[in-house]
Amino acid sequence: SFVTKKLRDEKIVSVPLCATNRINAPSTVESILANGSADLISMARPFLADPEIIKKSREGRDQEINTCIACNQACLDHAFIGKTASCLVNPRACHETEIMIEPDSISSDEKLNIGVVGSGPAGMAFAHTAATIGHHVTLFDKSDEIGGQFNMAKRVPGKEEFHETIRYFTVQLEKLRKEGKLDMQLGTEMSYSEMERRSGGYPVDGK
Repeated sequence: SFVTKKLRDEKIVSVPLCATNRINAPSTVESILANGSADLISMARPFLADPEIIKKSREGRDQEINTCIACNQACLDHAFIGKTASCLVNPRACHETEIMIEPDSISSDEKLNIGVVGSGPAGMAFAHTAATIGHHVTLFDKSDEIGGQFNMAKRVPGKEEFHETIRYFTVQLEKLRKEGKLDMQLGTEMSYSEMERRSGGYPVDGK
């Protein structure tokens, strides 16, 4: 918003000014408007990452917002080659009628005890989805923190926002844990044989 602020402060234009690009948090929106840097705000990618971003902010649930991390891998990259835009941190974006994730939507005879080994982005997302629809999930990771290689990626200059995805899943998984739908065993290295042992001798699907 530094461009719109300069235009306003130096009275270069007299029309209302809209700030845009990499404004991905309601707190940032409020700050820009409050200090007079712009008259209104435009956001696009943040709504792909979380279509409920405004609703959650109004309800004081900012920590539950799935924040856009500006990776461009499923939105702009797809659009540039004529594919349907979506979102790396929210694959349901633009596919809402194809990917249905409804809380407790599976019947009791479909419920499984699922072990997920690895709490990187894929592991976190799968554990969250499986527990949400009604399975009981145990998430294992040999590290003492979730996030996998995102914990390295967030250290790269300019990629600090990768931390937001870890923050989002930390909050979501903790909610499911409190509801008794998910357990997390961090600092636990899990092998195929150990998983098979814990399953009571049943064959383990390692997909």
